[in-house]
Amino acid sequence: MRLKHGLILMTLFAVISDALLIPFYPQFFAERYGEGSPWHVGAYVAFISITVMCVFPLWVRLARRVETLHILQYTQGIAAALCLASYWAPDLASYWVLSMAMFAFKSSYLLNFPYLMRTESDETRGGTIGLLSVTAHLGVVLGAVAGGAVIEHWGVRACVLLMALADVVQMGLCTWLIRSRRMVPVLAEDAEERAAPRRFSLTGHTAILKLAVVMLLFDFGAALVRPFFSLYWSSLSATGSEAGGELAAGAAFAVPKIVAVCALLIHRWLTLPEQHPTRRTLANLMLGAVGLLLQAAPDIATLLIGRVLLGWALYQLVINFDVQLYQLSTPDDFGRDYGVINIFQNCGVLLASFTAGSLVATLGLRAPFIVAGTAFLLAAALWLWSFPKARPAGGAPALTPDPEESSHAPVA
Repeated sequence: MRLKHGLILMTLFAVISDALLIPFYPQFFAERYGEGSPWHVGAYVAFISITVMCVFPLWVRLARRVETLHILQYTQGIAAALCLASYWAPDLASYWVLSMAMFAFKSSYLLNFPYLMRTESDETRGGTIGLLSVTAHLGVVLGAVAGGAVIEHWGVRACVLLMALADVVQMGLCTWLIRSRRMVPVLAEDAEERAAPRRFSLTGHTAILKLAVVMLLFDFGAALVRPFFSLYWSSLSATGSEAGGELAAGAAFAVPKIVAVCALLIHRWLTLPEQHPTRRTLANLMLGAVGLLLQAAPDIATLLIGRVLLGWALYQLVINFDVQLYQLSTPDDFGRDYGVINIFQNCGVLLASFTAGSLVATLGLRAPFIVAGTAFLLAAALWLWSFPKARPAGGAPALTPDPEESSHAPVA
C-alpha cells in the first residue's frame, strides 16, 4: 500500500465515523437523554463546527513543526478514548463536554488533505483531489447506511462505539505507515521557516477570500438540510408514502454520495478529464439549487430526483473548489490556506446548524430545503461576479493570481 492509498483509506474511516450520527441526532438525543428540541440539535451540530473551526488552525500550526502522521497517530487515539468516554456519559452536559473534546482531536484528520497535496505533483494533483472527493462521498454513504442499520438493530448508543472503532483504525493505519517507512517528510529543513508561516494578508489573497465566501454559502446550503433529514423522511412516510424506517432514511440521505461515486465511474468510463473545467461551477451551483428545491416537494419520488441532481452537482463542485484552491496557493502554504478555507466552511456549517433548528421549529421541515436552494443561487451569483473569466483547471499554482483570470475548483 502506497502512502497515498493509506491516507485515502484513513479519510474514508474518518468520514464514516463522522457520518454515523449526522442524520440521526434528533433520534439520538431524544432516545438517550429525552431531549427532543430542534433548537438543541441545531445548537449541538453548530458547536461541532465551532470546535473544529477554533481547533483546526492549531493543528495546522503544529503541522509546521511536527510531521502530520506523527500528529494523527496520537490525536486519533485520544479521539477514540474520548468517544468511548462519551458512550458512558451519564447526562447531557457530560456528553456535550466529552464529545466536543473528541471532535477537537478528531478534526486533526483534516491535515490529511494538505499533506497529501504536498506529496503530489501538479500533474497528479487533480486526479487525487477527485479520488479524495469520491472517498469522502463514499464514506458518508457507508456511514449513513451503517448508522441507520445499527440504530434499528442495536440502538443509538451503538453508533458511538462504531465511531470509536473508526478512530482506532485511523490510528493503526498511521502507525503502520510510519513504521513501514512509507511516510514522506514534508517539513522545511530551516527551523525558522517551520515555526513561522508567511502571514495571510487580505490584500494579497483576495482571490482566496472570494473563493472562501462562495464556499461558505455552498457549505451552508449543503449542511442546512442534513440535521433533520431523517425526520423529514419520516414525515413523508406518515402521509402515506412507503418511506420505511431509519435504514431507509439513511439510504435516502446517502443518495447524493452514491451519485457522486457513480459520477466518478462515469467520468473514468468515458475517459473524461480528471481536472474538471471550472466554468462548470456556475452550472452545477444552479443544478444543486434545483435539486434542493425539488426536495421540498412532499413526494418521495420528487425528493429522490432532487437528491440525485444534488449529488451530481456536489461531486463536480467539491472537486472544482479544491482544484481552484490549490491553483491559488503554493505547496508551502497549502496547510495555511486550507485552514482559512476550512474556517469559512465551518462558519457556513455553523450558520446552517443554528438556522436549521430555528427554521424547523418555526416554519416546519420543508423550510431548510428552500433556504438551502436560495443559498446555492446566491453562491452562483457571487461566483459569477468574483470569477467571470474561469479558465480550465490544471495550471501551475500561483500565490496571487489575477482574479480576472482565476477559476474556482468539501466532509464529520
